Amino acid sequence: MPAIIAIAIALVAVAVAIAAWFKPAPKAEVPPVKTYTEQETADAKKAVCEAYSRANRAIQATGRKNGGTDPTSVIAVAVNVRLALSESSSLLLRTLEENPATSHELEDQVRSAASAFQSIAIDQLGEAPQAELDPSLKAADSADVMIRRACNE
Repeated sequence: MPAIIAIAIALVAVAVAIAAWFKPAPKAEVPPVKTYTEQETADAKKAVCEAYSRANRAIQATGRKNGGTDPTSVIAVAVNVRLALSESSSLLLRTLEENPATSHELEDQVRSAASAFQSIAIDQLGEAPQAELDPSLKAADSADVMIRRACNE
């Protein structure tokens, strides 16, 4: 008798397993695309443009210094330039994350600038030759033109 009960339970378990095997998986629900109001889009653009202005000001201010003839001052200026690039990149990416209503065009250009800033900083830390820096510098300049244009519209 116990053997018959065990066989019956095993058959039920097999039947449940087979049914589960052939049952279609539930369809993953695709969340609807978030739409933003004109005000949300305008606020996001303002925040991103202000962040870019701050980042650009920091990079320009540190880049204008040369440290003179004192080797320690020259190194300090170089460190500040790299810090400005790194922090500017972080500020821009964080601002984009906090402002999802930013237009795709502006977001792409700001991400391009942030990426270029990171590349320049890491290449400068690695004492890369100018030829290796040039593509990142050109990318930063190109993004700068596009961001300024988008922010002034």
